[in-house]
Amino acid sequence: MGWLAWSGGGNTAASHSSVTPEAMIETGALVIEAPLPSDTRAATLLEVASLHPQPSLLRIQSIPGEGFSVLLSCGSEVFHALISHTLQARVDSFRLTLNWDSHTGNGLLSIEHPGDDAVLFTRELANCIPMPGTLILGSLSEMQSACALENLTYIGFHKGALAVGPTPTLDYHTPVLTPQGYRKIGTLQPGDTVVSSSGDIVPVLGVFKKVTPALGSNAPVRLRAPYFGLQSDLVMAGTQRLIVGGSDVEYTFGRDTVLIPAQHLINGTAAIAQPTRGTMTYFQLLLPQSEAFIASDLTLESLFIGRLRRRKGVFNYTTLAALPRNLLPEHAKTVSQILQPFEAITLAAMRAA
Repeated sequence: MGWLAWSGGGNTAASHSSVTPEAMIETGALVIEAPLPSDTRAATLLEVASLHPQPSLLRIQSIPGEGFSVLLSCGSEVFHALISHTLQARVDSFRLTLNWDSHTGNGLLSIEHPGDDAVLFTRELANCIPMPGTLILGSLSEMQSACALENLTYIGFHKGALAVGPTPTLDYHTPVLTPQGYRKIGTLQPGDTVVSSSGDIVPVLGVFKKVTPALGSNAPVRLRAPYFGLQSDLVMAGTQRLIVGGSDVEYTFGRDTVLIPAQHLINGTAAIAQPTRGTMTYFQLLLPQSEAFIASDLTLESLFIGRLRRRKGVFNYTTLAALPRNLLPEHAKTVSQILQPFEAITLAAMRAA
């Protein structure tokens, strides 16, 4: 169980030795991240075909007014699914994940906005078929073309189910403030306690871990001390959000605090893209009220799960599946301004002056 293959173009492609043209992946997942296509015309995001060892086809399309279409065929078997969404007015990128189990025929097709755990559109599937290895290898080859790179940020194939929904974003070594002092997030366990941004001591309900290709929204960012009061550098996924306050924030943005995705701070000084090839292992904390916590004197968002426990058909495909659904909290979404890249970099420059 793990990643079979991935590519973000260039020299980022990799595949496991078990992926051969003759291989058939009975249970697995396909994931893509891409810019959100125009809603005025149909667009083919990916199309891969092969004649050996038998005719097969994988096609992912954006259909105006409908959503996304996934077509998979192998020999005489054909699978087709369509999922709708309302992302156009919200975001400029999306993540599509197809989970399939050809033994049961069941699966799940999902659309998410990377970096916003509150956005998750899903459709439960039936009559799923295996993924031919020749299409996996063909997808990696296709990602070397300029056309594919215009449409896709990256593509990945996973052996076994791949969790959707709330996503861990912090490096194992991230120092989290606890009543006993700082501890690495990767060493924390359910039942431990941490200090929230308001100074309260709150219990850790869950510590979640996810291995992912270091591409797209999962590409790591290094925040550099002493910017934003950091005592040491921190490494995190670009979608992890900082909570920043102070008189300069209040004066500039008219709010007590603002949210800053780490990727918006990349400017060669306050933050840099962390050189990484292969995969990253990220962690994140589930706290009772989605409280913010302290990491190296910086305030960070914890995992937000909204009312996900109420979505019975989807729950088992999420990061939370290992926990009793009836014991999970429900999180209310707070409304805070999320800074755009130029705003985040301007604020970083102001604090460095």
